[in-house]
Amino acid sequence: MTLKTFSYGFLILSISLLSACGFAPRGSYLLDDKLTQIYVSSSDEFSPLVREVKRQLTQNNVAVFEFPQGDIPTLHLSGENISKRTLSLFENGQVAEYELSYQVGGYLQIAEEGNYPISVQLHRDFQDNPLAALAKQRERELLYDELRTMAADQIMRQLATVSW
Repeated sequence: MTLKTFSYGFLILSISLLSACGFAPRGSYLLDDKLTQIYVSSSDEFSPLVREVKRQLTQNNVAVFEFPQGDIPTLHLSGENISKRTLSLFENGQVAEYELSYQVGGYLQIAEEGNYPISVQLHRDFQDNPLAALAKQRERELLYDELRTMAADQIMRQLATVSW
């Protein structure tokens, strides 16, 4: 057996094993067939989180409506809650490290089926440096954007578990 034949055989075996275990590329979710249309409701319709959730829904072939329709499911998102907690201090008493907490709640409302709760809690550490305040502010903003993207991913995972 030549090396080329062995390589092809190994490639075919790897692909068949990955497809058999249900592997899917990151960011693609198997949503229920009845979840092909949705309306997303929030107190701030133009928040970065709502935009990211709508983007991911569209990416997963879900039609997102601008206004509520009769029997289509509605995803209600409450406002995001961002808090920080001091983890450590410098010798002079200034904060050296924070724990950033990001929380989002809500529910998926399905006509004649009820409500399915949605809850996301994320925590990240952030090291502060008072000597580089402008750079650290930009880093914090990027971290918040990353947390919003991760929250949208978790919301999509929770939507993928809903079946009726």
